[in-house]
Amino acid sequence: MKGYTIFVEQITDVIKKHKELSYKNDDGIPCVFGSFNLTDQYGAIEDSYQIEIKCVPNYPNSFPLVFETGGRIPKNVDWHIFEATGNCCIASPPEEIIICNSGITLLSFIDNQVKNYFYSQIYRNQNGYFLKERSHGNKGWIEFFEETFMTDNIFNIEFGLIQIIEGKKIDRVSICFCGSGKKYRKCHKKSYDILSKLSLDNINFFLHALRETKEYKIAVYQRNQLPIR
Repeated sequence: MKGYTIFVEQITDVIKKHKELSYKNDDGIPCVFGSFNLTDQYGAIEDSYQIEIKCVPNYPNSFPLVFETGGRIPKNVDWHIFEATGNCCIASPPEEIIICNSGITLLSFIDNQVKNYFYSQIYRNQNGYFLKERSHGNKGWIEFFEETFMTDNIFNIEFGLIQIIEGKKIDRVSICFCGSGKKYRKCHKKSYDILSKLSLDNINFFLHALRETKEYKIAVYQRNQLPIR
């Protein structure tokens, strides 16, 4: 598979930088495994986790699967590990798609997404909660859109996604579509640029999923005072 080939080709750079990691082939699936050291700005090791990173067939269009194999992290969703499969929840689906569409390598994935995930685990161990934690499931990616669109108004998020689907060219000095009264370049241009990295199929999928969430149906009910079906 092409994804496996790309993954294997990128392993050399990973092992060159992260010398405690090694390569193995697990029944035809290429993997990186070993100790993953988290260091401070001076290079001193702050903590270390035993990890395994397994390639997926459509890599680099999807993240590899990351597993914490040392038994330090409870295998449940409250610790951002999928109970059914045991792999780590690295990012919400929209974030993953945007990062992959922007281009990733195995080394950049480890040095950014994997590193941030395990630093978050350290933070929780020290403080009892995650810093900037996203909710589980659909609510987590709704929170991503709330952050990106800078609003918790679910209808503004819906409208913004529709604008991207319709592919309307917005003049950077025109008034922003969100109704804030600000010029587009000083309001939602950055949001539009970020989300434009999603394909139209991606946007349509998330728009449909948004409309199926409990949060959206409650908002419709509150707006229209109609029964929730």
